[in-house]
Amino acid sequence: MLFIHFKTIFSFSFYYRLLQLSPKRIVGFVLYLYVLFVAILFLFCGVLIHKNLPVFLKNFPQVTFEKGVLTAPEQTVFAQIPSTDFKIMFDAKATVPPTTQELLKKNVVVWVNRDGLYIPSGNNLQVQKLPADFNFTSSPDMLEKNKAMISASLRASLFIISLPLVALLLGCDFAMAVGVLLCFNIWKGGLLPKITILKIAAFLLGPLVVLWLVHLWVNIPLFALTQLILCIIYAQQILNAQPEVFHYEN
Repeated sequence: MLFIHFKTIFSFSFYYRLLQLSPKRIVGFVLYLYVLFVAILFLFCGVLIHKNLPVFLKNFPQVTFEKGVLTAPEQTVFAQIPSTDFKIMFDAKATVPPTTQELLKKNVVVWVNRDGLYIPSGNNLQVQKLPADFNFTSSPDMLEKNKAMISASLRASLFIISLPLVALLLGCDFAMAVGVLLCFNIWKGGLLPKITILKIAAFLLGPLVVLWLVHLWVNIPLFALTQLILCIIYAQQILNAQPEVFHYEN
């Protein structure tokens, strides 16, 4: 799979050899990309946690939960996530949650009121009620003492979140690749059957995943546009590398 991945990045003509692979091999390649993406993302999150968790805990506000209820402080406080503009908001007096748009506008990734957690997700708020027996006070000494446990919990939570997230990202990239290939195919007279377009789009995930992995470590401005441009370039070059005699599957 590593060899196939390498060839999808550096050889446009090789895509036509890949079309001869069985559907199981193609699905296997996509699963390989999925596992690779999840593994690198998990490593990246681990590096971020190791680097930023001490700063985050040092600046974490002192909050108190008693029997599943946020009781202190009475005023609104924030826990800033290091190296980002995002923050966690604690609001003990609030009873009605703000809208998703209001939270996103304030860069709030988690909003905590008296008895629940609210997480913006798309156009909705995911709600998680606190257990009735939950008692917690975030003193500096307690946070430092439990830093290892907090780090492990964060890693586990981020890993679980990454599983559907990576699947969603790959799905979006696949849809983009199919759309670009369809446009080029129509422009060139519709020579490629639908199954061929779907197969090429699956292999185009190879360079697109690499772009995602680079973006994790090096910020790429206008990333969505960069993805589209990369996809257009690859689609054009792949179609230009089409052999003169090639028997497509129907």
